[in-house]
Amino acid sequence: MNTLIKSAKASRLVFALAALIALSAGIAPSRNTATAQGTGGTFTTIDFPGASVTFASRNNSSGDIVGRYISAGVTHGFPLSWGELTSIDFPGASFTTANGINPSGDIVGRYISAGVQHGFLLSGGEFTSFDFPGASSTEAFGINPSGDIVGLYESAGVTHGFLLSWGEFTSIDFPGASFTQASMINPSGDIVGR
Repeated sequence: MNTLIKSAKASRLVFALAALIALSAGIAPSRNTATAQGTGGTFTTIDFPGASVTFASRNNSSGDIVGRYISAGVTHGFPLSWGELTSIDFPGASFTTANGINPSGDIVGRYISAGVQHGFLLSGGEFTSFDFPGASSTEAFGINPSGDIVGLYESAGVTHGFLLSWGEFTSIDFPGASFTQASMINPSGDIVGR
């Protein structure tokens, strides 16, 4: 399945990517804020307590933010919701990161266990692990309100994008590309990536 970005949505994509870059620079509950020059907005720093590094990955329309932090050399995921940070660790994993969140608060990401990278969904307080069939590694990046999940997987040394919808995986490869990643999916099912 090939997915192309519709030109009418290109300007929203550029704005979304710029906002995502600003978010990834570090928005935090320490409430250390600064006014963004020329935008009328503000920047807020996010520092997970006790962490050496905190990265914000995505936010949803409710204002919830997900990401990862490193503490004592271990990477953990987190959601920031209603001003409260919570740690996320896939059971038995040595590494967990939260990459995407939808308006319902469902979180997707990746975890590493026994040296293998897997995708996960955290919904209603329960983790579900998933792997693209035959893949050597899988990572989820985005989830829309319908629960459709996008990400990437590696197989035979090649990185492909994927869509997981209604329990069915679809591979996504940009024509002629040697690498494809599906990063975000909107309520209409439009997918953006790299």
